[in-house]
Amino acid sequence: MKQGLFESLTGAFLDGTPIDSVPESRRPMVSIIDHLSRLFNTRSGCLSHLPDYGLPDISELYRRMPDGLDELQQAIRTSVEKYEPRLKNVKVVPRDSEIKGSQLVFILSAELKSGGQVKFQTTFSTHEPSTIIPWKKPQ
Repeated sequence: MKQGLFESLTGAFLDGTPIDSVPESRRPMVSIIDHLSRLFNTRSGCLSHLPDYGLPDISELYRRMPDGLDELQQAIRTSVEKYEPRLKNVKVVPRDSEIKGSQLVFILSAELKSGGQVKFQTTFSTHEPSTIIPWKKPQ
């Protein structure tokens, strides 16, 4: 299987793209990004059967800055290690040394259990859902 269970059941990725329209070689990466997006946009405690699935309330972490940055960094790493079984040796680092406005940006790097390395950029904002994209080194 080249995609996750959710995609297999719905026949589409999170953005509505049909599975069959994505090349098989890219399906695992798109599936991981979809799952991380769900994970990062779920507040822990919302799922009664998995109370630690998701991340803490981001607005609360913003109120505790700069300590909140470390808390979010740790929460991301812990959540990915526990709930994304296709990744191992997860590392999460803030992209910028200071908070820019209302956005926090992290670089998440990990090894695929199937082999290879991946790197993502995830952005958290107080006014929008978090986003996750493959990381590309700035020019």
